[in-house]
Amino acid sequence: MSERAPARWIDLGHCAPLAFHSTYAGLAYGMRADDAPIVVVGRVGPHLCLGQSQGRCELDDSVSVPVVRRPLGGGAVWVDEDQISYAIVAPLDIAPSRHEDWYGWALAPAIATFASFGLPVTRVGEDLWLRGRKIAGSGAATLGRAAVVASSFLLRFPAHRFAASVASPTMEYRARLREGLALAMTDWASHADVPHERALKAAFALALMQTLGRSVSPSLPVADELRVIGEWREELEEPIESGAHRRVADGIKLNAELVLTARRGEPVLYRKGEALA
Repeated sequence: MSERAPARWIDLGHCAPLAFHSTYAGLAYGMRADDAPIVVVGRVGPHLCLGQSQGRCELDDSVSVPVVRRPLGGGAVWVDEDQISYAIVAPLDIAPSRHEDWYGWALAPAIATFASFGLPVTRVGEDLWLRGRKIAGSGAATLGRAAVVASSFLLRFPAHRFAASVASPTMEYRARLREGLALAMTDWASHADVPHERALKAAFALALMQTLGRSVSPSLPVADELRVIGEWREELEEPIESGAHRRVADGIKLNAELVLTARRGEPVLYRKGEALA
């Protein structure tokens, strides 16, 4: 076992969206250079989660679940209790020096966790793929003096709910979006029995030790951290503006290869730049 100080394991259990996002953000901004890394895990209530550069123009006006804009990169994602969400928070001196290398470093424990249950997940850029489809995305940012990378174990994916939440100019576009999601996304339940939460978290904790060289130790935020977490909760409660531009002009990126656009009013799926029939 590594002699390094164990990472702090902060399990929020079933929690509200703002509780999850404000916790990892607050812990990151309170982190000092000599602190041990922190892993925040939770089963987060249903919400649409926007990337830090996105506005509500990405979403349909009929969205009925909370909308949170996380302080991390990436696009709009659906989050609910059928995922085990996590964020790895580490001092910048511990993370790789190049931002583009953070994903290989921070997603390695998830890949090892999937493998321990017989699922051959691989990394494609910032995402994790299983048998040709995306099973997890990720978002990252420098927050204070910490590197933060967040992702999830997608146990079941309600593609119909996500499709209904995305801004769609026509019914044809929404139908094409559902088709595209079927080609682009997958979930754990589509390939194997979903493990018990306790077993999955135990496997993830072991994988953290194997890939990052640190065991984990259960922890809770202390008073100073709770203060910063509270400040971040207030920040994330601020209204989200519509936004002048979508992340992908006239469309949405479904995975690293598939993009749906509605140029000239016609919804078209593109795989690696080539239109699909």
